[in-house]
Amino acid sequence: MVTGRPDPKSLSTAAIGRLGLPAAGSVAVYLALFHGVAAAACVVAICFGLVVWPRPDVALLRLLALVPAVAAVDPGGTTLPAMALGAVVLLVLLRVVLGGSRLCMDLLLISFIAAAVTVSWLMPQETFGVEHAWKTCGLLLVGLGLIAVSALTPPDPRRIAQVVAASGGGLATYLVLRGEYAFDRLTGLGLNPNYVGAALALPLVAAVGLVRFNRSWVWMVPAAVCVCAVLETRSRGAFVMAAAGLACVLLAGRPLRQKVLIGLALLAVTLVLPGTLDSMEGNLTGGRTSTELAANTEVRKKAALLAVRVALDHPLRGIGYAIFPEYARASPDLGIYINTHNDYLRLAAEAGLVTLVLWVVLLWRGLARRHTADHLVLQSLGVSYAAGLLFANALTDLVISTPFWISLGCLLARPADRGPDHTAQQVSSPPLPSAA
Repeated sequence: MVTGRPDPKSLSTAAIGRLGLPAAGSVAVYLALFHGVAAAACVVAICFGLVVWPRPDVALLRLLALVPAVAAVDPGGTTLPAMALGAVVLLVLLRVVLGGSRLCMDLLLISFIAAAVTVSWLMPQETFGVEHAWKTCGLLLVGLGLIAVSALTPPDPRRIAQVVAASGGGLATYLVLRGEYAFDRLTGLGLNPNYVGAALALPLVAAVGLVRFNRSWVWMVPAAVCVCAVLETRSRGAFVMAAAGLACVLLAGRPLRQKVLIGLALLAVTLVLPGTLDSMEGNLTGGRTSTELAANTEVRKKAALLAVRVALDHPLRGIGYAIFPEYARASPDLGIYINTHNDYLRLAAEAGLVTLVLWVVLLWRGLARRHTADHLVLQSLGVSYAAGLLFANALTDLVISTPFWISLGCLLARPADRGPDHTAQQVSSPPLPSAA
């Protein structure tokens, strides 16, 4: 029976979702600036704990919203990993208390990957004195835990995209106004320009996805700010990340003819753009000469080839997680301290080819399904991040990877759509654009 009387529970939920997230971020920044990071962390932990019980999905959104603020206040510190670990532990305990969780293929894959990485770290096949290897392994395990809890208690996909776009736009504004540069390339948060660009590519994709699928032009503001910041990083990997995600957004739901035309246009831009960039003095390359770029590419190519050889020589357990940079420095073929700059190769070399196969299967299960419009934005985020893993070791950086972990968990929680593809109907005939 419909009484027309508002539901108090729905009103409180809406208040938490619309007011709680911005308030939490503002309070955390204020306390961290004027009362120290420890005070901010304590208040955030208490608020997070109060939210977890009634609304675990909102708690995940709150964590996602706080990532840029915490990264700006405590760059490279332990606050963000501690918050993420606390969220995983609290949500797992809540799921155990409430019950109802079932062991599915996705959780098994996550467990197997976590076990394989842990074994490779505990029992390395090569002995090198690597500092803080436990921290690197722990960050990856926390990320896998975020996938699991997001799959068990998935937040609303549209809210995830909105939080990623809004917080990312705020982060881009902060970085541009701060104006911290290294060799004429935008940097900050304790990250080099390539990783800053990767952190900003995901909110760019989310904002453009919201503009297309929700027809809310207000999201063009964070999209424009993110574009400016990504260009200032001069990161080739970030450009590819953004292009992959935007291609997913633009191609979804299009008729075949339009897909072909857009695909050919993207291919043409990809072929023409490198030569165009070389002729634009100081623009999009931060003053880096072609010789410098070629040398950088050559070193990364050698590191990739070494990682392939290592993976083939140690296919089951790898050489040990977080060991490859030291292995590369001791190798006569390379002789410098360098990571793989490709997380797929890193998993294969350090944890074994079996772990890489499990990881690719997990990605496939989340990203290769048919999705509705709201989930398509998260799918585009996943595609963008998956492309970025070809150029960076971002799995253990929570500033970059937290939006991906939560998005992938939400995608895994949605059952596969085996019926007819209605996506084209949903996105090809949208309502007229609104102001918000």
